[in-house]
Amino acid sequence: MNQNPQIAAALAAATDTSAMEIGIDILDRVPQMFVEQFPAKRALIVADENTWRAAGEAVYGYLQSAGVECEEPYIFTDPHLHAEWKFIEELDERLAKSDAIPVSVGSGTINDLCKLCSYHQSRPYMCVATAASVDGYSSFGASITYKNMKQTFTCPAPKAILADVGVMAKAPKEMTAAGYADLAAKIPAGAEWIIADFVGSEPIHDAAWHISQDGLKAALSDPEGVAALKPEAIAPFVEGLMLSGFAMQAARSSRPASCTDHLFSHLWNMRNHTYQGKSKKTSS
Repeated sequence: MNQNPQIAAALAAATDTSAMEIGIDILDRVPQMFVEQFPAKRALIVADENTWRAAGEAVYGYLQSAGVECEEPYIFTDPHLHAEWKFIEELDERLAKSDAIPVSVGSGTINDLCKLCSYHQSRPYMCVATAASVDGYSSFGASITYKNMKQTFTCPAPKAILADVGVMAKAPKEMTAAGYADLAAKIPAGAEWIIADFVGSEPIHDAAWHISQDGLKAALSDPEGVAALKPEAIAPFVEGLMLSGFAMQAARSSRPASCTDHLFSHLWNMRNHTYQGKSKKTSS
């Protein structure tokens, strides 16, 4: 669906994702992607109250208008929603009641919850990204807090991903800043991987390396535009985030995208680190 050669090459190397599209005002393309990837299946939108308003309600309308059978959307209402096991149990209980395909409408938290629960129910899912906050949309594995420990659980990435940059540009600026920092972290992560390869600890995976590193400079080239929340600046940066996730799929590891920086991030998460009174674990 996406004609970008870099994206096409990444999709060819990916193990889970078959289709992805990034663009401005493209929510109306969700039904076509859904039908192509999940023919004759029902849809179940999973969102929270914020992402329902941002995109979920529109996606639900587009799916219904296109004749896609939809179950009642599952909307998380907890104001402190984050990627924690109790929310996995809630969503698992809902998904177990039908064979509908989950359509995750949200950012990192919603996507990770949907990713692991879909795996628990032995079915694929679709992701509609609403914020340029993480590289985890397209990644293999879900980062979930379980028994007070942040852990990465093995589970496939979404089969289809749609990222409407117009919606993403309207997300809180702190989320966009977090995503830009996440992508910038690939620079030191790449350097650490070179060292790990040199000492024989973890060899560089050639395909994953090129997917994550080749377009990194271009993806980070307009920080002023990203800070101003300009969709045309956010689009290549979102592409960089998605490529990072595809690299993780290809390597079946988080090594292409993270290293020491993420270890510190998870440590702060487990210690309930806050910024301006808000916990990091509720930011995405």
